[in-house]
Amino acid sequence: MSDVYWCEVQPSEKAHLLLQALLRWGFCVKDGAGDGTLIIIADRPDPKFIPPLGKEILWWVADASPEETSDALSRKPGWVVRQENELEVAKSALEHLRQRDLGSEGWLRQMLHLASLDELMRLILIRAIQVSGAKQGAIWIRQDNVFFQRCGEGYPEAPVTLPEAASLVRTGDAWWICPDQQMGIIRLREPKGNAVHYLSWIKEVEDLLINAWNLEKSLAMSFKDDLTVAHNRRCLEVELPKAVREAASRGESVSLLFLDVDNLKALNSQFGHPTGSKVLTTVAIEAQQIIRAQDRLYRYGGDEFCIVIPGTSATGAAKLGERLIQTLQNAPVIINNERVPISISIGIAAYPAHADGAEHLLERADRALFRAKEDGKGRVSLAT
Repeated sequence: MSDVYWCEVQPSEKAHLLLQALLRWGFCVKDGAGDGTLIIIADRPDPKFIPPLGKEILWWVADASPEETSDALSRKPGWVVRQENELEVAKSALEHLRQRDLGSEGWLRQMLHLASLDELMRLILIRAIQVSGAKQGAIWIRQDNVFFQRCGEGYPEAPVTLPEAASLVRTGDAWWICPDQQMGIIRLREPKGNAVHYLSWIKEVEDLLINAWNLEKSLAMSFKDDLTVAHNRRCLEVELPKAVREAASRGESVSLLFLDVDNLKALNSQFGHPTGSKVLTTVAIEAQQIIRAQDRLYRYGGDEFCIVIPGTSATGAAKLGERLIQTLQNAPVIINNERVPISISIGIAAYPAHADGAEHLLERADRALFRAKEDGKGRVSLAT
């Protein structure tokens, strides 16, 4: 008889049905968390309900979005079953968990169906480090002919060219992820044993990895602003809530810069709209050059841009804003040998200091931008 640990964190009218079924299937059900398979009864899969004990979790929930499911499963192996499903679905999930099934029907593949590429890479890296006994590790994903680090630690975050990646693989310092496509590379610091053992399981889900990669590339095209190097507003609306969720889970700050090009209408009237477009492009290019790899630049619309800065307080974001203002003052647009100055105003808000969610964060940064305009433009204003 197998032990399972019963954690009913939020009451369910159907919980007694699952409990009866567990006993009928031959499980020994123990109350509270223990060092084994946990069954968590909740409205939704929420990481705050994950106890320190327990090897894996069967989430039995009223409902779950793909984002919630992938977030929960990336933190501890498990399976998510909606309470509206037949009880046999829960039984099947428990069998996979007991067998530690990471194959085509296991919890890993379930998560891959639901997770974004970033969440996917994080899970694969965690698993690779666990199986290999490595001290640290990191994963780079290819964009065109350059690989960018997406998760991990212990290695420089600098981009890696395709020839450099191939050289690392040849010397045994890295391994391809989806080698036929050369989708990415994984590096592990001081792994133990044979790489075939601790990385071969990734091959079982290569098709889903490629699908997630291709989906991200197609989304990237639809998320690009047509004029500048920035992402567009639709992309911000997708990624800002995710950035706030990640900051909350790590106990970190995330800052939002809301910036506006000063007097753009007057510039358009005096020099023409092509000049205005060149000013917007210059703002985007200069901003992209001074932000970090993990920061994201978006064109919100018209003459407005947003920059999302993870792991940074409002004070740190203000320093970047001041630097950007100064940089643009020193980079005027030249039209017919005439210098066209560029001035921007910036409003800054941070989670959780000024806002409790993505929508509130955007609103507070917008208000701060309005104050910067009222106070004379060409300056940074922090949310209060």
